[in-house]
Amino acid sequence: MPATLPVVVSPLRTVLKRDGVDVVLVSVEVWPDEVVVRARGVPSRRTAGLEREFSEGLQEWHERSADRDLVPRQPAERIFDLDVSVADDAGTVYSPSGSARGGSGTMFRAEWAFQPGPSEAARSLVVRIDDSETGIELKAGRYQR
Repeated sequence: MPATLPVVVSPLRTVLKRDGVDVVLVSVEVWPDEVVVRARGVPSRRTAGLEREFSEGLQEWHERSADRDLVPRQPAERIFDLDVSVADDAGTVYSPSGSARGGSGTMFRAEWAFQPGPSEAARSLVVRIDDSETGIELKAGRYQR
């Protein structure tokens, strides 16, 4: 049986600004068994400054304390501390199944996975990131390519 490849929709739209960084919804992967949402912070002077502040804070922490409870948070952890959810028009209940956020330099990225994948009856998905909604169209019975 051949593997079913996902439909990948790439809205490439700014969904919010957090801590001075524009957050872009990069892609939504619609797999038969899950939906994966990917976002990124747009590289800028602000992201470079946040990374510099983090590096300096990490060096200071290492030199003075090394107490694990006081380690500075990576900028991506702050920027992507978001409420993300997926819904569809068929009423499927999507549950978070994993997430990751991080990056180095000015490359702040995050992804969230939800299960299950859309049902055969689903015609559209809505991805919510905080107060922003993005619609993704599907065909009933199979994904629109």
